[in-house]
Amino acid sequence: MFRSVTSRLVFFYCLLLVALGGAFLLFTALSFQHYTRETVTAALAARTQEIWNTSQGLLQRPDQLANTIERRFAPESQDRFIRIRAGDQMIYMSGNPVERDFSAYGVPLQFHAEEGAANLLGNLLIYSRNFRQPDGSLITIDSGQSYRFARTVQRQLITSLSIGLPLLLILAALAGYVLMRRALTPVEVMINAAEAYSFNNPHSRLPLVGTEPRIEALGLALNRMLDRLDGAYSHVSRFSADAAHELRTPLTIIRGELELILAEARTSTDLDRAVSNALEEMTRLSGIVDSLITLSRMDSLWGKRAHSSVDLLALAIETIDQINLLAVEKQISLERPTGSPVAVAGDRDRLKQVLVNLVDNAIKYTPAGGQVRVWIGVEADNAVLIVADTGIGIVADHQDKVFDRFYRVSPDRGESGAGLGLAIVKSIVHAHGGTVTLDSKPGLGSVFRVELPLPPANLAGSANAPENMVAAAGAAAATGLHGSVL
Repeated sequence: MFRSVTSRLVFFYCLLLVALGGAFLLFTALSFQHYTRETVTAALAARTQEIWNTSQGLLQRPDQLANTIERRFAPESQDRFIRIRAGDQMIYMSGNPVERDFSAYGVPLQFHAEEGAANLLGNLLIYSRNFRQPDGSLITIDSGQSYRFARTVQRQLITSLSIGLPLLLILAALAGYVLMRRALTPVEVMINAAEAYSFNNPHSRLPLVGTEPRIEALGLALNRMLDRLDGAYSHVSRFSADAAHELRTPLTIIRGELELILAEARTSTDLDRAVSNALEEMTRLSGIVDSLITLSRMDSLWGKRAHSSVDLLALAIETIDQINLLAVEKQISLERPTGSPVAVAGDRDRLKQVLVNLVDNAIKYTPAGGQVRVWIGVEADNAVLIVADTGIGIVADHQDKVFDRFYRVSPDRGESGAGLGLAIVKSIVHAHGGTVTLDSKPGLGSVFRVELPLPPANLAGSANAPENMVAAAGAAAATGLHGSVL
């Protein structure tokens, strides 16, 4: 019926006010009617007692009794009715009132219990009570009062409430509407701010000044969401810019070399060199594209699905055996991994890619004669993989950035990589619910530490792992396994 929240709130607010106003009107009218009748009845009861006290000793002298009552109570001028009788014998009865609100002679005889009772006969409220004389005979005194004035007051009250309450309800509805609009003004401001939000001004946020606590909580939640969106947008923008920059260089080189091939009067040596350079850049470009595809998969649900059980130690031994040739070419010591067998739930190919990238990175930045070693073990509820080298190390300012995409510590040194290897490592580890950290000191080497959660079935076993398993890492550090960085 009403699409607007304000309209619905005001409608139900008015409906509630109408129900409460109607209940108040009915309660007030009935309460006033009851109060009026009880008040008049109490006055009549008191007057009846006073009439009885006045008539003592005068019941045998009706003329004198009539004069006394006329002087004392003036029933006709006061719109009152007084009647004294002994059974069916009438002793005294007042005449018609001046205002003619009722007929005194049309009032029937009343016979009620001794405690007294009040009845409404037309416009006359009459109270009757029996009194007993010393000789045992009963005297009934009927005392009445015109009820027209009380009824007039009741009607006027109901009329006033019937007119006044709707006016009050209308004013309350208008006030409620204004209050609702004012209460929802922060929401309107937030809506306008959200409509005006764009990535041209990504740091703008929803205003929260003077808002209701729950609306403020909503605004804070939306602002936090905008912070995340801003961060994601900035990350994507930076990633796109870095990707374009990295792809432009090999494409430019390939274009230049191909132009050289097409040039006239080129020797066979020049042709071979140009083709070789183009092939090298094409290989590099293919590697960059493959890495980008890997990263995109790691950021999707595809890279986070359930995996099978993988023995990290066996996987590390296999990887080291396959990559050892690279270390031999650089005259670097790359020994077989140490530690104990540890099974984790993961994608074997992806975890092998983590090992390959970490070991290849360690070999790349370790000079001849250095060492690269790998240790596998369990600490607390996590499987731990440590790759340590005695290479050139990384200064503290760069350690938090080495896992960013396309980030290279010293690109001016002619590094062949695109800065995606460690970013791929981080994505794979995060896809498996783990963490990767770096501890490095310039000139002493670097230590990459990967922690992966153990499957629930292995948690109990991890508590029973050899006590010297974790200590082995420390001992290895002391003997040079991780260099001096541990």
